[in-house]
Amino acid sequence: MTAETTISRDDREEACARSRRRIILRENLRGWGIVGPIILYLVIFTFIPLVILFRYSFTQDDLFKGTVFVGFENYKRIFTDPNYYMLFLATILIAVFTIGFSLVFGMLIALGVTGRIRGKGFYRTVYYIPVVVSMAVVAQISNVWLSYNSGTFNNILTALGAERIAWYKSTFWMYFWIIVICVWKGLGATVILLIAGLNAIPPEVYEAADLDGANGAERFFKITLPQLRPMLVFVMITSIIGAFNIFEPVQLISQGGPDGTTKVILFQIYNEAFQNGNYGMGSAISVVVLLILMVLTMLNMKFGEEKN
Repeated sequence: MTAETTISRDDREEACARSRRRIILRENLRGWGIVGPIILYLVIFTFIPLVILFRYSFTQDDLFKGTVFVGFENYKRIFTDPNYYMLFLATILIAVFTIGFSLVFGMLIALGVTGRIRGKGFYRTVYYIPVVVSMAVVAQISNVWLSYNSGTFNNILTALGAERIAWYKSTFWMYFWIIVICVWKGLGATVILLIAGLNAIPPEVYEAADLDGANGAERFFKITLPQLRPMLVFVMITSIIGAFNIFEPVQLISQGGPDGTTKVILFQIYNEAFQNGNYGMGSAISVVVLLILMVLTMLNMKFGEEKN
């Protein structure tokens, strides 16, 4: 009887072990079924293209020899040619002003539409509309406004007795309009993210501050900003990446002019790869931009963690 009981207990333990293994296997398969397609997508559309891009960055396309391995020549040219310094300077200039104005105006608008006002949904929709408007449409409207002979702005200046402005021949005005368009186009996304961050702040924190007699400035700088820091870090990271990917306003409005002063990095990558057929140089610039974005993102995240 004891032997039979022992055998029966062993069988039950073995059956339980097999059942646990099946459950674990089923859960693992379910997990891989969810994660697997994402990993496959990243491998096919991210990691493999990155490897190809990195390999191309060490080559040049020769009319007679085809693709030739040139080592670090493309990178040497990027770091020694003054024209490329101007590219990065133009990109950084546009990025700094675009991010700065987007954060300031985005914060003001987000604070305004999260207060006790009517029609919050309407205002949020209105501010988000520019995000979904095609840049080609924006560029076409801008060209109508900025035309020297028949542009809306020059007609207004003429009616006021002022001289017409050659917008497209002025480096300052081209930078100005590119920054204005970039801020206007991306402001809605910044506002939505900041609204989400503001709504996540517990109201009890503000109630405690009111009991302590905190004024509006103290509430903003000692409660709102610290509570918003994780969202601000995220907005900064996405804004930096977006600023380094500015292409359409330059391509459709200034074409890099006047005299190439508004050429940005992505515009030059496009010219090198698809206009000049120099895929090696275009790939090398892309690798440098990728490394810069990685460093800036890590610094931004590190700064945010330390502040938190």
